Amino acid sequence: MPNVHGIEFPANQSELVKDLVRELLKDGSCAVYALRNMKPDGEIRMATTPPAPTSRRVGGVFLRIRPGAKAAMIVRPMNAKAGERFTTVAKITQAETLDMIRVWRKETRSRPFLIEASLSATHTAGTAVSGKAS
Repeated sequence: MPNVHGIEFPANQSELVKDLVRELLKDGSCAVYALRNMKPDGEIRMATTPPAPTSRRVGGVFLRIRPGAKAAMIVRPMNAKAGERFTTVAKITQAETLDMIRVWRKETRSRPFLIEASLSATHTAGTAVSGKAS
């Protein structure tokens, strides 16, 4: 079975998943990683930042893809409202699927500029507070 970012997909699914991931990587500012410990066969996740043991809350996961018996399944993020809970990866609906994933990315507030803005606002507020106290 072909390997996509560390997760084994059946041959008919692997090319579709690779194409989907390639298109989303072209948007920029996202990372792809595999979770092998997710049962039964693992899953691929896309987020604005790769997972780090120290900062778990920076960057949200906006896409999860699981291998299936007949078709790869896309799982909608928990804090996204648009679309179905489970979507199959298919060549016919790939453009619609990409549009839906981009909507999920906006709904989950996984855009890098929002994260950087909130971090800089926190840093500025912390400087203002510490400046007053001095």
